Amino acid sequence: MNNDHPPQTDHVEALLQALEQDSDALLEFGKQVVGPSGSPMFPLDWLAFAAIKRSLSTASAVSAMVRARNMVCARSLLRMHIDTALRFSAAWLVSEPHAFATSVLEGVRIDKLKDKNGKNLRDAFLVEVHKGEHPWLPDVYPNLSGYVHFSSSHISDAISSFEDDDRTIEFHMSASDSKFPEFSWVEILDCFREATSILSRYIQGYAHTKKLTSDELEALRGRI
Repeated sequence: MNNDHPPQTDHVEALLQALEQDSDALLEFGKQVVGPSGSPMFPLDWLAFAAIKRSLSTASAVSAMVRARNMVCARSLLRMHIDTALRFSAAWLVSEPHAFATSVLEGVRIDKLKDKNGKNLRDAFLVEVHKGEHPWLPDVYPNLSGYVHFSSSHISDAISSFEDDDRTIEFHMSASDSKFPEFSWVEILDCFREATSILSRYIQGYAHTKKLTSDELEALRGRI
């Protein structure tokens, strides 16, 4: 099996470098959550560390897959990454974030938990919550779901050409996907970076909240 593939374009490589910088920034936010030596730890800290770890691992993997021109895996990884950002953000939709985090730590599925208004924290609901700031989510997220589970999406990726006139079809059996133009890879990385920005905003916000005194935190809650 020949897995040779051309290198990615300069534009795509620039985005890959930016993605690496995003990961570095996210890691710094994680260090802020930890705080100085002797700082107390809370259940949501554990969830934050898990989200950061999954994000860093996924970012490393998607970079490798984009450079290898492996669209099937790149899209699956993008779906996983968006999932991390959305599900971590669910902690801000519940009445008791630390109780929410404790439930997740105990193995309760996030989509079985409810927000402060009694709505289940399903993926579709989380997408709806974020679509105002990220209008691409309602279209991208459901389409990517087909890459996580074996589906028609994988059939489409295996087809390299289809001629209706003479009813011929060609299949592409390779680990790389050379048929996709530059903009397809750019779209993957743009969406990935957007998802990182969602996660980073919540991680950074949580790190800031941990620095507040009890009085400052109570005053903040009064304004919400």
